[in-house]
Amino acid sequence: MIGLRGLAAVVAAAGFWLTGVETAAGAGVAAPGLVADPGAVVEAPVVVVGIGGLTWDNLSESGSPTLWRMLDEGADAAAMTVRTVHSPPCPLDGWLSLSAGRAATDPQSDRRRDCTTMPRVTGGAIDGWAGLVKAQEASVFDPDLGLLGQTLAAGNVCATAVGPGAALALADRSGRVTRYHAELTSAPWDCPVTVVDAGVVDRRNDPGKALRKADDTVQQVLDRAPSNATVIVLGISQPLHSTVAMGAVLVSGPQAGGRYLTAQSTRWQGIVRLLDIPSTVVAAAGLAEPNHFTGAPLVAAGKRPAAQDTAEKLAGITHRDRDLRRSSGLFINGLAAATVLAVGALALRRRARRSTGGVEFGLLVLAALPLCSYLVRLIQWWRWPVPLAALWLGMLGGAVVVALVLRRLPRVPAWATVTALSGVTFGVLAVDAVTGTILHHGSPLGPSPLSGGRYYGFGNTTFVVFAVHAVLFAAGLASWLRAHRGPIVAAGTVGVIGLVTVLIDAWPSWGADVGGGLAIVPAFTLLGLVVLDRRVGAARLLLTGAAAVVAVAAISVLDWLRPAASRSHAGRFVEDLLHGDGLAVVTRKADYAIGSLSAGPHLWLVGALLLYLIAVVLARRQLAPAWFEAAVTRWPYLWGCYLAVVAIAAIGSTTNDYGLRVALLTVGIAGPPLALTVSQLQHVTSSPGLTVGLTDARAD
Repeated sequence: MIGLRGLAAVVAAAGFWLTGVETAAGAGVAAPGLVADPGAVVEAPVVVVGIGGLTWDNLSESGSPTLWRMLDEGADAAAMTVRTVHSPPCPLDGWLSLSAGRAATDPQSDRRRDCTTMPRVTGGAIDGWAGLVKAQEASVFDPDLGLLGQTLAAGNVCATAVGPGAALALADRSGRVTRYHAELTSAPWDCPVTVVDAGVVDRRNDPGKALRKADDTVQQVLDRAPSNATVIVLGISQPLHSTVAMGAVLVSGPQAGGRYLTAQSTRWQGIVRLLDIPSTVVAAAGLAEPNHFTGAPLVAAGKRPAAQDTAEKLAGITHRDRDLRRSSGLFINGLAAATVLAVGALALRRRARRSTGGVEFGLLVLAALPLCSYLVRLIQWWRWPVPLAALWLGMLGGAVVVALVLRRLPRVPAWATVTALSGVTFGVLAVDAVTGTILHHGSPLGPSPLSGGRYYGFGNTTFVVFAVHAVLFAAGLASWLRAHRGPIVAAGTVGVIGLVTVLIDAWPSWGADVGGGLAIVPAFTLLGLVVLDRRVGAARLLLTGAAAVVAVAAISVLDWLRPAASRSHAGRFVEDLLHGDGLAVVTRKADYAIGSLSAGPHLWLVGALLLYLIAVVLARRQLAPAWFEAAVTRWPYLWGCYLAVVAIAAIGSTTNDYGLRVALLTVGIAGPPLALTVSQLQHVTSSPGLTVGLTDARAD
């Protein structure tokens, strides 16, 4: 039909690229889907030293000699997500988040004026603890302050706090810490757990002096701690009075071996979370992790290079992600806007009976852009002299090249070009999912370690790209199969592709996307009904919704059956349901989704458009434009594609915390290939050659 052998070759080649590219990537730290070395790197006794504002850009041989020597002598290392609730996060937020094992906040009203004040500790009690607990009502993450200290106390694990920040981390739920010392010189070292507050690096107020003081504190810890202790030094918050950045974390001790660190919560070599530290401490103490914790113990994930290269590469994660976040919104909004403009231009030229070849090529370029936004990872754009320029030129240039190649394919049937593009996009993302979503870690549509929302699998953006192109690929393939093998084989193929799509999107080790599965099952069911010439009724829609819930629930339960530290958020949600916390999770995501309405008038327009598209589903003949009816007559499966895409937009917008941004992205992703297909179908009346194959679709 469209060169399926060639398509398979492209997908296979992409797979070899994905599995081999990371080794040569250098600055792009590897991102395996599974932890390479499941062995723990932290064992008791453990000492945690927190420094506010410590980043990899801070570290140097002259400015922080102790930290640099730790790195040079084989400490394990990673960049750490320190974002909590508010931006910018203060050191107090970081210490409270360690206490709760979840993102916490502080009650300060003017964060930019005063972000370093810490509560006093009087007689082992935290001053103002009740106010800190009250402030957590502003956190959608429902933090339980004192949970770390309470867990250690319940397990009879002795813990010593040195400094006010450390007292916050180790206090119990009543705000009391049993063993507290204001100064390091008076602290004993006879407990399995010790936490030290080493101050704050303030870039505005003599950062060099503050960093050197913190570095001296680390040296004192290394001198005083037991010889068999594991010492974790970490940036407890992002830099003060600076742009957002990843914190630095170093782990030295008997288990250290000059490796990168990771955790099951990120599955990203060289990247961990601040919230992984409480889990690490509890695991090192030999205790079971509380369900309310959201992190995972630190583990080793492959050898790292020498000190200088390690510092540069881990600092580079921050710089790369800043460029990606600057590009992400522009990419999504720009793609949607360009789609609307291209469709409008196409309609005007059609009405004026002028050539549409240039507009159709533009639509093909837009349709190829999402694929190229992932493939641009292969050129390692962040290594170029002007990274942002390399990123955008790589994506746009790649899309033009893909469009030029696709134009050389036979244009019979009219949907052949889109089917080929969708097949390649579907295949590349599927291979990327099962090999660790490597391409995502350099894409503006991929996860952001700076924001810390997701680190692995398919986020909301990839879900839309993957689901839309899976539907278009299945529809095109089903058209050919129905003509040559009959409707049962065609519908069966749609079902198989739908099953593969759901598994890849929702399986915890691959896409790990719960909300996406709820939309994909109905989308493919609607397409399958059109292929079988069956009526789409309310009863079938209800059964489809129930099937989607059952499928996602089954995958979530299987994830929950795994060890707690290995679960994705799907398994954690099952655990939350069992502990009565499920409603809080649903409410949090609903708040995020509803909050998308405040993003601006463009999303209000998207909401209105979505309502119209849903209305067309209910009353097509009354509301659909004549040109759409004509296109559906020429290719009935176009209606199946429309139903599936509307299902993805509508269900995705209500089940994902992205809200109407899912619908916005769906417009940008599905608009160009569908508009291109409609335009090429309209050539049928003027180009007799295109009628070949159209009758094969049995538009009866």
